[in-house]
Amino acid sequence: MEATGYVPLINISNDEKIWAGTKVRLFNVGLNVADKEHDFYDYLVSYIFDNDDLLQLTNLSQGKAGNILCVIPKDKPNHYSSGKSLKDMVGLDNTYVLFE
Repeated sequence: MEATGYVPLINISNDEKIWAGTKVRLFNVGLNVADKEHDFYDYLVSYIFDNDDLLQLTNLSQGKAGNILCVIPKDKPNHYSSGKSLKDMVGLDNTYVLFE
């Protein structure tokens, strides 16, 4: 179910820098769609207003846009998180990352 350009999260290094603007795609979320290739939600790693310690994963998908999946700690004093933090919070199964 890998989408073009997306890398399985399991293949991402624990030390990979996860910046705001990175997209995360979760497959097999239980949508009632005929084609299971379209059974996913997209999330954007983004900053949290007035919070320098965390980044959040915000849903971009129609009908769920704006919902927050989770927050991940920044690698302070930097403005990015680590691949390990993302793996710990989201899980490895059916999870893909797009670095743009």
